[in-house]
Amino acid sequence: MRAGPRVLPDVVWGGVRGGSYGVMEGQPEDGRPIRSDLDAHDRAMRTPIKAVVAELVDILGATTVAVIGGVTETRAVQQWTIDREPQRPHVLRFALQLALMVSSRADRTIAQAWFHGSNPRLGDRAPMMLLRVKDVGEVQAPLLDAARAFARPG
Repeated sequence: MRAGPRVLPDVVWGGVRGGSYGVMEGQPEDGRPIRSDLDAHDRAMRTPIKAVVAELVDILGATTVAVIGGVTETRAVQQWTIDREPQRPHVLRFALQLALMVSSRADRTIAQAWFHGSNPRLGDRAPMMLLRVKDVGEVQAPLLDAARAFARPG
């Protein structure tokens, strides 16, 4: 049983600590900063899938989103923002949740590095590759733990 939301440190959007109510790099379109893992979850689940993909592309880049989405071309990612449903929308929503948690602590280049890099909390595997090759149910808890540990102050 969970006691309550885990509060993340002051938000950093595009290098501006504390966020803003205008749309900045990595900031949710509605202007509200992500301050907890529950905020990140709610945002990822409530956002239409086309906007989920667009926000992921903004934070991580189209190539990384293609890898996570299980496709080989960024053209497919672009189509997901226009008129085509992704094959793995649940994975993309979870990736957005992670990206929002991680980018709450740092700018998008750090979030990109987190997704690409070998992570000791994940057995030295890269989060984006786990999302691509494993069932999300199998990697969800370890990825959330790694993102929470990264976003924790200290």
